[in-house]
Amino acid sequence: MVKAIKFSCSLIFMTGIILFSGCTKSSGTIDQGPSPPPAPASFHGVRIYIVSAGDIHEYSQNLAGLATLVKNIRDTASFVYFVLAGDFFMAHRSYDVKRCNGQTDSSIRPDLKVPADSDHVNDGMAESRIVEYLNFDAIVPGNHDWTYGIAMLASAKLKRKIVACNLGQPENLAADYLTFSSKPCKFRLNIIGVAATDNIHSKGQETVRVYSLTTSTSLSKIKSAIAKADMNILLTHLLSSDDASAFSSLTGARGEALFDVLCGGHTHESFAKITCNAVYMKAGIYGTYAGIACLWWDTVKTEVVKKTASLVCLENIPKDPGTLALIDSLHRVYPHY
Repeated sequence: MVKAIKFSCSLIFMTGIILFSGCTKSSGTIDQGPSPPPAPASFHGVRIYIVSAGDIHEYSQNLAGLATLVKNIRDTASFVYFVLAGDFFMAHRSYDVKRCNGQTDSSIRPDLKVPADSDHVNDGMAESRIVEYLNFDAIVPGNHDWTYGIAMLASAKLKRKIVACNLGQPENLAADYLTFSSKPCKFRLNIIGVAATDNIHSKGQETVRVYSLTTSTSLSKIKSAIAKADMNILLTHLLSSDDASAFSSLTGARGEALFDVLCGGHTHESFAKITCNAVYMKAGIYGTYAGIACLWWDTVKTEVVKKTASLVCLENIPKDPGTLALIDSLHRVYPHY
């Protein structure tokens, strides 16, 4: 089932959470696949929310709306995991743009790089401050996130949240996955990272080696992580064809995905759908959207009994004052941000 939706300025109910929304334009399409069965009347459990955003390096004015969205959900639900599917740094003014898929300097969009005549050297400080403030639970590196060097990604506040099971070098920068659990609710959830394989933006002569999702090493690590949890989230910054490889390579006997949710980035697309009985969503801030997956975890059966996928337009969601103040202060210090 594919349908276009349009939000009006009103309170809406979405997956049991009250959200503020006010888009005046079409949000695009939401493909939810076959309608999931309603939760059984005997359901005893909790709803677990995965809120996903990606490619936030372009349109900072939407981040204050994203902060409000996450706060509203966290204020209402007990289990909320906020993930970033890569690319929070903009391109450095000195990086070799001719290496970017053969594009010349003039063909690179101005908002994707620091202006050459800027009086201020950003060094990624503005973007890292934003990411730290938004308080993501897990972050996968995108291709632009090597722009300011390994040291920036290795900073204490970022490193403890970075996941990338396919990162060969630098060693010890990222965990393969992060685990979240609840003994009372009897679940263990892993967020497994698959970093961008296009690392041409790496600073200077630093060596960054990232393996394809389909290599035996990457698949072995992913399958090992999946086996250790009740629910599994793949957080990727890959082309859509590579995401498709995850659905074809990580399947059970009936063709269903072995993971519950795939949150992707890189392509700046925005959609949310059910594929192979797993939620698949990409929600680039470029398109002013965030993705929300809801997993209904039955604490008696100890299994997921329902999955939903939603796409939320951030355009006119009330802006979080703290985020707005931070963005304003960063604009004063780094005018190009």
